[in-house]
Amino acid sequence: MIDEQPICEVDYNANHLRLNLALLHNQHAGDTPYEDICDIAGFEHSRRTQVKAFVTRALGSGNNTLLQGSEDSREKAMRACNSTGMTTKVFETIEYATLKRFPKLGLYKGWGLHAQNLEGQILKDVMLEGIKEDIVCLPVHDAIAVQQQYQNWAKEVMLETWQAHLDGVKTKVKVKVDLA
Repeated sequence: MIDEQPICEVDYNANHLRLNLALLHNQHAGDTPYEDICDIAGFEHSRRTQVKAFVTRALGSGNNTLLQGSEDSREKAMRACNSTGMTTKVFETIEYATLKRFPKLGLYKGWGLHAQNLEGQILKDVMLEGIKEDIVCLPVHDAIAVQQQYQNWAKEVMLETWQAHLDGVKTKVKVKVDLA
């Protein structure tokens, strides 16, 4: 609740993956990137959470140079996934499917810190737009919480703000609304 009104969470779909592809390769990730990876891997879409966990860890591990990944970075991502119960076989299957679907995706290069920084800047600007409209926006990772009555406003502003931060890169982002 915000001011005794029910809230919703408006969140960017596959944001780190989308930012990486858009900024570094001017490539659109498609409407359902995690589900696409599931399909290639031969997994049910119910395993989307595992795919997302892999992508998050694989994008985040690395030396943060964005130049090239390393075997050590891959091993770090694998250990992080293994610690959540993901087997090495599942890790490798998802890795193969991810690179088959998105061959340019910068895995194991430390992209996660860049993505988190950019995501924070984008959400800050969304919140500033909320201040202008007297709409309370609370940041939640790659999302904002707003009163449900402002969900359409939030979706529009989040899409516009994301695109504005991409400096003319013509690609698409998706947002979804989760009601509280």
